[in-house]
Amino acid sequence: MKRMENRLFWIALFLGMAGNLLRLVDKYLLRGVGSLTGLEAREMLMESGATKLALVGGVLYPFGYLPIFILLGAHVLPRYRWKLALAAFVFLIPALDALVLFSRSFMLVSLAMIYFGISLTLFQGRALPRQLVVPMLVGLGTVLSVSVFAFTWRLDQMSFDVLESVFRSGYAYTIVPNDLMYQFIQNGGALGEIAIGLLPIAQYYVHSIPEFQILWSMADTQVFSAGALHFSPYIKFLSILGLASEPDLFELFPRVGIFTSFWGPLWVDFGWFSLLVMFLFGFLARMVGRGAYHGDVGAYPLYTYLCVILFFMPVVNFAVSAQGMYVINAFVLFWIATRRVARGIPV
Repeated sequence: MKRMENRLFWIALFLGMAGNLLRLVDKYLLRGVGSLTGLEAREMLMESGATKLALVGGVLYPFGYLPIFILLGAHVLPRYRWKLALAAFVFLIPALDALVLFSRSFMLVSLAMIYFGISLTLFQGRALPRQLVVPMLVGLGTVLSVSVFAFTWRLDQMSFDVLESVFRSGYAYTIVPNDLMYQFIQNGGALGEIAIGLLPIAQYYVHSIPEFQILWSMADTQVFSAGALHFSPYIKFLSILGLASEPDLFELFPRVGIFTSFWGPLWVDFGWFSLLVMFLFGFLARMVGRGAYHGDVGAYPLYTYLCVILFFMPVVNFAVSAQGMYVINAFVLFWIATRRVARGIPV
């Protein structure tokens, strides 16, 4: 088993590093994003669409998440410090890359995967181990600080006032501060400045359910995308071959670029068949969760990501956002490839 776990570690590390390298080359060398500001870079990437190199990199880079799971969940493979450091570096490359574009989604996914992954592999799946409380608070504080900085930086790039954004941004369409909060902000002072910094972040995380209500209210005229959102990697591949076309988001959503919780993209993709998809999702989570409970190293990554999706359901659909389906594809392939290892686990 040691030889198999070591082989899995190095294969996953090689694929992950190759995928990250391809993504970075495509983004910074071929498309020249490195010379642009974060906002300009995001716009260029959206306008230029998927390239073949980016698609291959997108398929491979999630394997870079796996080595740390293999080390932490392995039954006989030694946890050498240099291996842990190497695995942690490759794991964090997507999050570090996201800092350039000030994308919060990849940072949230990385933080959540670290927490749930350690909880599963080292603490038998306990929801709140005492040893993880302080690291979790530090991680949340870091992500919150980066989020506030990224938000204010974007507004500065757009020459948009922070106070005005609290009342007129896309998120403020459904989550509008009341008169008491307005007066509190207008009075200024240190507390007022803190409120101005934190209010947009609070709107960002609680606006999704009201937005889903807006989407749901248009059910009679809804255009459905038949799975094109959740299975976007396959649609992108077929579009490169000229066999399919990517959906127009403006035809699918009344307000593009705004989160509609987990259930928004699910409804747009599958309509009333979403109930069946949810049933299958629950069945998969239960099956993989039982494997993780019994120490199946192949189940740890997939169940960790399913936990991330479940945790953020009220906010965003991480099967769609943050290239979630690429991650799920890699983790499912890894789960299939480790069945030989799983059969050797005593139950």
